[in-house]
Formats: sequence, C-alpha cells, structure tokens
Amino acid sequence: MLWALPLAAMAPGAPGPPAGVVFHVSAEGNDAWSGRRADANGDRTDGPFATLSRARDAIRSLRGGRGAPLEPVTVLLRGGRYAETKAIEFGPEDSGREGSPVTYAAYGDERPVISGGARISGWRQHDGRLWVAEVPWIREAGRPFHQLFVDGVRRPRARTPDEGGYFYTRRLRMSEGQHPQCLGMTYAEGDIRGWEEGEDPMVVLFHNWVNSYNRIGAIDREARRVTFARPAGIFFLGPKVRYYVENTFSALDAPGEWYLDAGKGLLYYYPLAGEDMGRIEVIAPRVQSPLLVFRGEPSPGRGVEHLVFRGLSFQHADADLSAAYPHSVQGAHTQRGAILATGLRCSVIEGCEFTRLGEHGISLREGCVSNAVRRCHFHDMGGGGVYLSEGAPKATNATHLTAQNFIGNNFIHDGGHIFRAGCGVFLGGSASYNQILQNEICDLSWTGVHLGWSWSGRVAAYTHHNEVAYNHIHHIGNGVLNDIGGIYTLGVSPGTVLHHNLIHDVTRFERGREGYGGWGIYLDAGSSEIRVEDNVVYDTRDGGLHVHNHTYPYGNVVANNVFAFSGDAQLIRNADHEPDGNHVHLERNIIHNAGERMLGGNNWRDGSKFTADKNLYWSESGSGPDFFGRTFAGWRALGRDREGAVADPGFADAAKRDFRLRADSPALKLGIRPIDLGGAGLEGPRAWRDLPRAVTHRAVERPPASALDAGGPVAEDFEDYDVGECPANALPGEAGSEVVVTDRSPSRGRRCAKFIDAAGATAWKPHWFVGRVPGSGKVRLRCAVRNDAAQPATIDLELRDWHGGSRRDGKYLTGPHVRFLPDGTVQTSGGPGWTVIGRFELGRWLRVELEFEEGEGKGKAYALRVVPEGGEAVERDGLPFRSGDFSLCTWCGFSGAAATPGVFFVDDLIFE
Repeated sequence: MLWALPLAAMAPGAPGPPAGVVFHVSAEGNDAWSGRRADANGDRTDGPFATLSRARDAIRSLRGGRGAPLEPVTVLLRGGRYAETKAIEFGPEDSGREGSPVTYAAYGDERPVISGGARISGWRQHDGRLWVAEVPWIREAGRPFHQLFVDGVRRPRARTPDEGGYFYTRRLRMSEGQHPQCLGMTYAEGDIRGWEEGEDPMVVLFHNWVNSYNRIGAIDREARRVTFARPAGIFFLGPKVRYYVENTFSALDAPGEWYLDAGKGLLYYYPLAGEDMGRIEVIAPRVQSPLLVFRGEPSPGRGVEHLVFRGLSFQHADADLSAAYPHSVQGAHTQRGAILATGLRCSVIEGCEFTRLGEHGISLREGCVSNAVRRCHFHDMGGGGVYLSEGAPKATNATHLTAQNFIGNNFIHDGGHIFRAGCGVFLGGSASYNQILQNEICDLSWTGVHLGWSWSGRVAAYTHHNEVAYNHIHHIGNGVLNDIGGIYTLGVSPGTVLHHNLIHDVTRFERGREGYGGWGIYLDAGSSEIRVEDNVVYDTRDGGLHVHNHTYPYGNVVANNVFAFSGDAQLIRNADHEPDGNHVHLERNIIHNAGERMLGGNNWRDGSKFTADKNLYWSESGSGPDFFGRTFAGWRALGRDREGAVADPGFADAAKRDFRLRADSPALKLGIRPIDLGGAGLEGPRAWRDLPRAVTHRAVERPPASALDAGGPVAEDFEDYDVGECPANALPGEAGSEVVVTDRSPSRGRRCAKFIDAAGATAWKPHWFVGRVPGSGKVRLRCAVRNDAAQPATIDLELRDWHGGSRRDGKYLTGPHVRFLPDGTVQTSGGPGWTVIGRFELGRWLRVELEFEEGEGKGKAYALRVVPEGGEAVERDGLPFRSGDFSLCTWCGFSGAAATPGVFFVDDLIFE
C-alpha cells in the first residue's frame, strides 16, 4: 500500500546523531520515566516517555522559565501508533532558537503514527449481513465520527444511492438577493424515504464548485419538499442538481458501508466478501481535526519558532460535520488541517505523512512566516493538502500575512473524499512571497494550486509575489465539480509568476452539454499583474488557458507556453468588464489542437482590451485553425498576431505528448524558447520519485442520466411552489419587476407563474428560463400563456443555443422568437422583420406549441400553433429562426421586452 513507504524515504537525507539534549518516546513507554532511554531498562524502572505531549512538557521543564533552550533538543519517536484523545498544543514557550531547534523525529527508519483514532473491537453478528460493535466513548465525546477505516482503507458511510450514484433535485428553493442561498429542495417521488427516530440524515448537495452537508429541518412528504436546518450555500448549475442522502440505517445496504447509532453508541458494518471480523483492524477518529495546534500570535515576539517535525505520520483526524460546521464558498477554505498553526515561524515539516484525514493536511494561517513543508506525502484526505491563509484576511498589516513559506517536493493526491473542493495547495486571501515548487499533485476533484481571494482588479488584494513553478499537476477534476483550473488565480497579484509547470488531464462534471470549466491555467475574476510563462498544458476538457475578463482584470502576460489538445478551444476568454489598461498580452505561445478551434468563450471581439503577437497556431483537423469565426488573415486584420504564424510546430511526438521542439521547428523562428520540464515534479531518492507511478488514477465520474439529458422532457407546472415564491431560474427583479408564483386563475391545477414588468427595469426583466440538453431530432415546446386584461405586458418567448455563440461573436444564437404585445397581438421575429400570427383576446389563456428539427443541416425554420381558450387554432409553418445559423436548442425563456408596467402569466410548460 502507498502509505507503507518507509517514512525515511521521504526525509531529506539521513541526519546524523542528534546533538544536544535527546528525549525518547515509545508506544511501550511510560510518562513517569525520564525519557532519556530509547528502550526500557531491564527492571523497567526507566525508559522512554509514552506520549509526545509528555516530551513537550519535559522540554518546557528544561527552560525553568528562561525561554528557549540554548542547545538543540531532539525528541525521537519509536515506531507504533500513538492514540491521542485530544489535540496536542504548542505555544511560544515551546519554541527553539535559531541554530538550536526543537526537533520531533522518527527514530531511525521506524514509523511513528500520531493518531486521533481509536480501535473498535468486540464485533458480534447483528443479522445475516451486518455486524455490530459497541463504541462507548461516543457518548463521552458528545459527537459522532464521520469516517471509518478498515485495515487502513476508508469505508463509505451508508448512503442512498450507493457510491457512484446520485439523485437529482426537481428544483432548489433559493433565497433572494445578489447571491441567493439554497434554503431547501423538492425531490422526485421515492428518492427520500423515511428514517428512524434518532437518526440524523444528511443531504449531500453538489454546487457548481463545492459540495455541502445539510441536515433536514423539516420535510413535507406530500409536496416532496425538504427545508434545510440552515441555508446550504450558493452557486448552482440549475434547479436540478446532484445529491445523495447519507447517515441512515436504511441506507446500510452495500458491502463496505457503515452506520453509527450515536445515541446508543453502536456501530454497524456490512463486511466485504472475505473480511474476517475477528481479524480486521477497525479505526474510527476520536479527535476532530486538528491533531497538532500551534498557538502563536502574529505580533513580533509571540510566535512559535524553530521547530522541526521529521518522519512522522499524522492520521485519523475527523471532519467537522456538526450542525453548524462552516460551509465553504470555494476551495474548502473553512476546513482545517491535521496541523493547524497561527504565528508559526522558521519551522520545518519534512518527510512526514498526512493520511486518513477528515479535512486538510496542513493549515498555516495568519502570521505563519518562513516555514518549509517539504518531501511530505499527503493522501487519502477528506479535504486538501497544504493551506496557506484562509479566505478574506482577518487583518491586512504585514504581520498577519502568511508569507515566505516554501512548499516543495511534496506528493499530494487522493483528496476531497468529504470536502470535494479540497485543493492540493491553497493560498487564500493573505498569502504572499511564498514558493510552491516541484510538487506532484493529482487525483483531486477540484483545483491543483489555488491563489487569491479577491474577485476584482479594482480592489486591493493581499496575495501576491508568489512563485508557482516546476509542479506536475494532473488528473484533476475527475468529473465531479465545475470551474476548475490546474492552477487557479484571483485578484490583483503583482510579482506572482507561474512557470515551468506541467499540467494535463483536467476534467470536470459533465452530463450531456451540462457542466463547464475544465481548464489548465485559469486566471479568474480580477486576476491582474500575473506572469504565466514556460508552462506545458495538454489534454484539458475545455481549454489550456482561461483568462476571465470579469471585474476589470489587467496587466497579465502569458508568454512562451504550450497549450495543446483541448476538448474545446484552447484559449478561453469570457466576460466584458474592460479594464483601464490591457487585460492580457499573449506572446510566443504554441496553441495546438486536434480540432480547428483556437479561441473560445465569448469575448475575442475587435476592440476588447487584449493583445497577441508572435504566437504559433496549428490545427490537426486539416481545415485550418478557426479564430472565433475568422481565418488567420481575418484575425491579423484586427491587429492580432501580425508577426504570428500558422504552422505545424514540429513537436518531437505530439501523439505521445512529447512537446519538445525539433531543430527545424518554425516556433524557433518566432523567438519561442524550448521549455525544459526535466525538473517538474518530485526530486530525491528513486523510491520517492517513483511513488506516483504506483498510483491508479481515479476514474472520471459519469453521472447517471436525468430528465435534463437528451430525450427527457423538462416540465414545469409550478404546483410545488408556495404562493409568492420566486421560481427557480427567475432572475432577481429590479425597479418593481419580478416573477412570482400565484394562485390567480392558473391554466389548470393550483398554481402558475406571474410576470410583473415595471418602468425603469432592465429591458429583459422580468426573466425566467429552463435549460435543456440538446440532441438530434424534433424539439417541442408546449406551454400556456395569458396576457393580463387590466395591465397587459410586452413579453418575449425565445428558444436559444447558449453554446453556439462561441463559434461566432460570443453571443447566444436565437431560434424561435415569439412576442406577445399589450394589444393581444402575437408576432414572430425572423427573416426581414416581424410576422403577425394573430390578435387574441386579452385575459384568456393561449396554448402555444412550437416544433422544429435540431442538428446541423436539419433546417432553418419552425412551426407555431396558437390555440386560444375556447377558440380555434392558428397555425404557421416555415417561420424562420431569428439567427440563421441556429441549429441546437439548449434554453427556453420568457422575458420582459418593453420595461413598461404590465402583467403576464405562464403555466404548464413542457420542453423536450
């Protein structure tokens, strides 16, 4: 097993005999002994200590209140598991001195494990499938545990559906505001079943780029509606998102699963085939993360300093999933490491292992300066690897920075088992002057390296002057979340350089055409003054580079990189918050793709603030590269790449992903330098460098089908909403405009949607839509609409392809477009102008039906049928699409079209 690699193989060289004072600790020791011997003496009256905390106290006693010891002190831990029942704390009084550190290290090649877990034994058979054991300390701890390890392997808590499966919400119930929070959800019949009294079921919900654990506050089984005990958080792909339910006894139905009855102190386990319950080792975490706490202060003179931890393994710290656990908006930034530090300085963590953890490996927060984390192995984690600072800084003065730390030569993988957005290395809102070098990061569900916590180029930021270099980042995303970068940045970051990184195999959540954002290097909102140079990025789902032109980013330089083989375009640019200066300059890059698309997103338009020159482009498609709907000549006519070229770059072997340049490469004539990535990834002894080769990478998750998949109808009758509630996908109103559910004369049933337009509102508000995954064949829309007799409105019904616009000018493509006017007229837009379909009585329901063929070359027109309540149908065929190149339909929406007072109703929509 991977964790069985001798920890000495991770340690940087074999240190000689320790100088100064030496204490010993052994799992067979005794805290009443002197700790000066590695083994007990013959009559067992003296020998090593039994605990690390006793050794810490012995060092304190050396000082006699005089501060740090004048000579080095070393604590050597023998192999074995040291079962802790609470976190071990270190304060300023536990510091060493410069040149005389306090070191806690493994004894020789032995393997000491600092464990927050407890063994569980006394198993008895419960029934034909399950075994049960008593866990009396659960009642003492006052909280349940959330992980279980059997013979060192993580086991899943009982859940439905089982691992690999998901339910989909029928819709989410959201609060109002700029960033609406999820208050609850409506579920499909049969998905959520009953549970026994005393159980504590959790709904695990998947947001765009995080997941959350939500207790049920109330449930209306007739309406199939769940209200969460507290808001679940923000940012979702749509109303129908993945979830599963865990921690109920009825879900304990698959081998390997477990369930804890915390009230009775009973643990139930469903053994795997061949497991002998009399022989297996079962460990559950008793200590919630962290295991080690360093309580220094950011202010000078109050830090914890000059400590060394070498060759130790930290295991079995639990996750906090209490009712009030802190939700994370991004990157699992609120979770904590097995080592948690504030004010830690000039200290070293080397050759250590962090595994079987509920949250992160290491968290270095405010005031942690000049520390090194090197040659450590992080794996099997509930969260991520190394976290430097949190989200927004608690204070912005220099003493609070997490700064000048070295995170290098670490192997970080197999994280995010609980908090799926755990990152390999995370730099939050106040991490500057740090080096992230030569790490190997893989098999995470979100981002490899994350930098920043400011979403604007016009706001001061405190994460800057960081170097991210020679890292090997790969197999990231594995189909779970969205909005992913191998390296991800935010905010103004002068002096930050990303160079000589090797990034590949980046995926993201994908179901049909739903899901987005598997990028290699991702400069997100506000990212400014960052240099991206000499990186090689290939085999990404959505592009090698995404530069997000959101909230006024400026001053970025992307030079001398290779971006190759994307499932979409290679260079992605979105949004149009144009900065005062230039957003990004692209120079001397090789952009190589199997397909023809070089540029994607929605903003490579003429006049937008970016520059490009001396880049080399190539498409293996045979049809030549496409530049946002232009030829290369058209691209150059806009002033881009006047000294660039289109040519085969002459890679050594692109098919085998060998991107070295041949001597005759045309790239060299453009001034593009060969990129030497020989130093990317781990360095040191062969056993250490070869460790990643033993990893079997995670399979990319393929979520099961849902009603949003091609062929499945999307239906909305508003029956499961409360009166006055805003329906899912209705955009926030303004100036009095809104969309609400009403019981005022629905088409049928008890509810319908009411659109209220107002003077002063944005032209396209009120606004409500539903999405659809396209296919090939007929598209049908059926709905009921009613324009109010007393105060009629001007409302548009449109069917669009939100993805198709990336092939042209960055805007969506519109197919059918129907407008309902205040005088009862119904007309369509397409061709040379408007076509009047008819004029209908206000205040009465109209049945509207649309039908057309989708797919390339399938036609450019649709059929419309309008049936007034109690009247005769009006039919028109051959109506032209508004956008001539519309071919796929992903979206249907209603929106205001006049920004004048009016009322309109919609009901019984079926979109297939």
